[in-house]
Amino acid sequence: MQPLKFIKRNVNRIAKAFLLLSVARTLCLGFAITILIGSFGIYISESGRLSYTVSLYLATSSICVTGLSPVLLSELQRSTQLIMMFLIQIGGLGIITFTVLIGVLVVRGLSRSTRLASFVYEATDAHLAKRMRDKKLEQQSAVISSGKKKTEAEASYVRRMLISLFNITLSIEAVGATLLFFCMPETDRLPGTPNRFFLSIFTSISAFNNAGFSIVDDLSFLSKDPLCLLIVQFLIVMGGIGFPVIIFIEKSILEIMQKFMGKIEAVTETFMMRRTVLLGEDPPAWYIFVIATSVRLEERLEVYRKELFGDANRMQMAIIVLGSLILIHIGGIAILLIEYNNAETIGKMVFSEKLFNSFFLSVSSRTAGFNTFDITEIESATYVLLCALMFIGGGPQGAAGGIKITTFFILILYLKNVIRPQARVQAWGEDVSKNSVAISTRIYFLATISLVVFMFLITLANGNRHGIETIFFEVMSAFGTVGLSLGMTAYTNDLEKFLYITLMFMGRVGTFTLLIAFTGHSGLGDLGGKDDGLKIQVG
Repeated sequence: MQPLKFIKRNVNRIAKAFLLLSVARTLCLGFAITILIGSFGIYISESGRLSYTVSLYLATSSICVTGLSPVLLSELQRSTQLIMMFLIQIGGLGIITFTVLIGVLVVRGLSRSTRLASFVYEATDAHLAKRMRDKKLEQQSAVISSGKKKTEAEASYVRRMLISLFNITLSIEAVGATLLFFCMPETDRLPGTPNRFFLSIFTSISAFNNAGFSIVDDLSFLSKDPLCLLIVQFLIVMGGIGFPVIIFIEKSILEIMQKFMGKIEAVTETFMMRRTVLLGEDPPAWYIFVIATSVRLEERLEVYRKELFGDANRMQMAIIVLGSLILIHIGGIAILLIEYNNAETIGKMVFSEKLFNSFFLSVSSRTAGFNTFDITEIESATYVLLCALMFIGGGPQGAAGGIKITTFFILILYLKNVIRPQARVQAWGEDVSKNSVAISTRIYFLATISLVVFMFLITLANGNRHGIETIFFEVMSAFGTVGLSLGMTAYTNDLEKFLYITLMFMGRVGTFTLLIAFTGHSGLGDLGGKDDGLKIQVG
């Protein structure tokens, strides 16, 4: 019992210490601890075949869902691959959970510098009585009695939102793995049904969490299979578009299904009532079954729709969905045109294969890092395009990296406002929150400065072994947690690896969050006036 008491006592101490930290510091420290634990797991699993630096690199790349690796995953032990798959799942779910909760926190008017304890209390309102302890007894009693229903409602909101997050994540991954298992072509690198089963699960988890890892080293064996490419693209987009948008889309679909089932029920019921009245017959068994099934399904859809929490507002959803579609199509068409006659990439493929592989790289380059052909042979124009897509990234509150689509969109609106001055930055006629604009500009500034600094440091550490364009591509890939590589990763020294580890960590938790973690404040200050604009989650 003594060891158990010792462990329990120390766990309680650690929990109390975490509650005294800010949300930003908790996020950074939590990721750092998980990376260290994962690195030891990988090192032990490989029985010393990998150096600890490489193990730490792999753990960081897995937790930060980057996909860069100095070694081939196909050469690792199955136990190591399982550990990495577990770390990818933790990293993807962990960052989504924290960013979703931070979204709730921001809506409540708090900031990332808020202490975790205060954040938890605000998110669940479960410690209302404790917060009122120093007030007068009559005020405390009045607030507690009037706040009981609010306490239960707020706690239920956060709990249901997190349950929705986990349910949707696991459901999409399960569907993706099942489809890949039945659709994926055979590969000589992993023959047999058990290997096929594991490959399907690993690829699905890696795709949805935008990690870009593959235990067969790349997805070139899918280059001639458009169905599998579409499945993987769907997983990447769903993971990178952001949890609130997924909830919004799913709610909309459920509402349409509910209305459709209601109409079917009404038509069937009217038809059978006429038949019963005119012919005097009892309703047949199949009719009763249809009605009962329809009613149960409609009730279930209504309950399910009400239990889905955390959806985006219409403006944020429009920005992310429209922005994603524009970037995917611009990237896909541009890659197709630039690489059309490049025999080293897609030049030897038939047109349909060229089209699917071009759009696959466009989707993958913004966040995931999968490739179906040798990107070391891409044209210079494609290289520039991929760097731009990696920098922008995906949607907030998702597994994607980069500065995020919403940040980029607000920056465009801000630039437009500078050219044609208005009182406030507006999106489709609605004022955008001053905080959203201010945070967007800071995220862009911090990201640019970080890239310049790390470009300089890694160039020094590299010692002219690689060209500046290769280093820039690797730096952009690490910062955007993408994982595409021009072949430099395997030839980096230990100092370079530690710099890339830092860069991947920074790209995953966010430069703005790191700033708050180190300084204790966001630097926003009083922006003046009432910030009554539309709040759009950025960064």
